[in-house]
Amino acid sequence: MRVSPFTGIYYNPKKLPNLSDLITPPYDVISKSDEKKYFERSPYNFAHLILAKKENEDYKEAAALLKKWKDLEILKKDTGPAYYLYRQTFTARGETHTRDTLMAAVELHDFSDGVIRPHENTHGKYKADRLLKLRSTQHNLSHIFGMVKDSEGFLSSTFEQWVYKEPLLKATGNEGVENTVWRMDAPEIAEFFESRPIYIVDGHHRYESSLTYAREQNALHNPKHPASRMLFAIANCFDPGLVVFATHRFVTGIEKPLEKSLIEKKFELQPMEFSTMKTWLRTPKDSPQFGLFFGGNLYVAQPKDWTSRIPELGKSVAKLSVTWSDHGFLTEFCGIDDTNRTQRVSYKQDPDDLWEKRGQANAIIFHAPPRVTDVTEVADEKRFMPQKSTFFYPKLAAGLILRDCQPLPSSP
Repeated sequence: MRVSPFTGIYYNPKKLPNLSDLITPPYDVISKSDEKKYFERSPYNFAHLILAKKENEDYKEAAALLKKWKDLEILKKDTGPAYYLYRQTFTARGETHTRDTLMAAVELHDFSDGVIRPHENTHGKYKADRLLKLRSTQHNLSHIFGMVKDSEGFLSSTFEQWVYKEPLLKATGNEGVENTVWRMDAPEIAEFFESRPIYIVDGHHRYESSLTYAREQNALHNPKHPASRMLFAIANCFDPGLVVFATHRFVTGIEKPLEKSLIEKKFELQPMEFSTMKTWLRTPKDSPQFGLFFGGNLYVAQPKDWTSRIPELGKSVAKLSVTWSDHGFLTEFCGIDDTNRTQRVSYKQDPDDLWEKRGQANAIIFHAPPRVTDVTEVADEKRFMPQKSTFFYPKLAAGLILRDCQPLPSSP
């Protein structure tokens, strides 16, 4: 068993018909300034369940609130196990896109098994927080975003049978993203996933927390225990609706001036106007190179002799521009590592906004968008990307479907 249907839990449309007031972005992209907005939007907004209300939150209040909403039928349980088709319709780069994902319960595996494949390292602080949440609520409150290689189009042909039916849920989220969910009865899906790895796009911390929780419950590889599985939303790697944005770096707090002569020992620097760079930034690159602003000038930076690092880094990581911007330029010339990164580096998607603020920066790094295949190639080589290497747009909405992972009641 790898992928299975599950009995979803969702907001009761008879009690709360306007789902748009209730959903949120994932917990980790809600800024402190936006928290109040979601808390005040509705007393039943999903932020009340997923966001910490204080430092070192133990989430007991969230667990009590979840139980209360279920008792009041604010949240209702589906009639039985099902798969769910989750479609997002959105605008990006001036075009309208749709992205389809399969909501399913996925069997947990150690990464060493090769069944679930990560592309990022995780950090203890965030895993511990998500584990506390899971222990307290005993529910999967949000999805892991995953991908599967489906060059034959099996998933899209399966989804096509359901998109003309009445949807189960519909809501408009941030930036006008339309979120639609259909309930599906599709037993053929299980066989499709039997021999295919699933790649984690987003949610590495939640996945590892679920794995720890499954061990604590003696549930790992025990199909009778709901905690042996985790809630996923899985896209086809070849779906044209998989839009990936670049993430740029805004660097401050560097005490010593950056010296061009030293940087040129490691990087070729080609001057470029910002208007030209904006065009340059639209296209993924086949070799590592990134925009670099420092000392009042803008360049394209290309690492010298980068291919010599392939045996050490793996080809999939060595050819990534972000490898050289983060583990090359930021580390070697700015003194930035995991201990001070959050204080000195801000991550943004809008290059125009960063360019307007360039007078406040020691340096700005501009990246062209990565490819979806960068994720699968890194994962297949069992390597890891630097943090903030990809930004799949839009984020999955939180608050559409929940999953109960409490132990099933024993038979009398």
